[in-house]
Amino acid sequence: MTKYVIKPLPILKIELDMGSFTYRMYYGKKIWAPIYSWYVTDGGRNILIDSAVDAEFVRKSKGIPTKEIMSFEDSLGSLGLRSNDIDLVIQTHLHYDHCGNTFKCRNAKVVVQKEELKFALSPHPAMMNVYHKPFLQGLRFEVVRGRCEIFPGIELIPAPGHSPGTQAVSVVTAKGKAVITGFCSMKENFEPPEEVQEAFPVIPPGIHTNVMDAFDSVLSIRGIADILIPQHDPSFLNISSIP
Repeated sequence: MTKYVIKPLPILKIELDMGSFTYRMYYGKKIWAPIYSWYVTDGGRNILIDSAVDAEFVRKSKGIPTKEIMSFEDSLGSLGLRSNDIDLVIQTHLHYDHCGNTFKCRNAKVVVQKEELKFALSPHPAMMNVYHKPFLQGLRFEVVRGRCEIFPGIELIPAPGHSPGTQAVSVVTAKGKAVITGFCSMKENFEPPEEVQEAFPVIPPGIHTNVMDAFDSVLSIRGIADILIPQHDPSFLNISSIP
């Protein structure tokens, strides 16, 4: 079985209310949430899971307090790569903060779930502010539907709820199956306060299109991962490689 290495590439941090990540919990707690692109390689292919977004776009178009950690170009440069070296971008979903740099990867195919692309091109008004259709123009989409293995050791797992077509990505590493959640989450989504765990074994994302689907997805992903990678958890800011 092919073994992969995952390298977190933190691009920026944005200031949000914790309740954006944790449905019905931690409201009023301000946090700086990191936004990552995840580089995956087996020594041959250059794969990204999500591409993050430039801090300047978030500041100007969304008015959200933002701190740049590193530009997308510099983050790839730290690995000796340029955007044109990327062979494949797997989009967990198409919210603007996950796909804002994908258009820079001109040679890459872009893998996305059919339901996500359909919704992103014509989002419900209640969710329109988290999509930015200009980021999707000109991308070479490779549309998938449902659970599938795109390469030996890399599996796409539907995880709807945060958005209609969110997908988690399971990557076989030397220390087991690492799963990037797909939906926006932190470790708190998988580790609720002890006093509520009987009723709420997990916490769905605070932003969602279907909270029950979101709950089920969090519970399911927690059960299959040897190494759990919540999409926005700050614990990966200072980790150079997984495993």
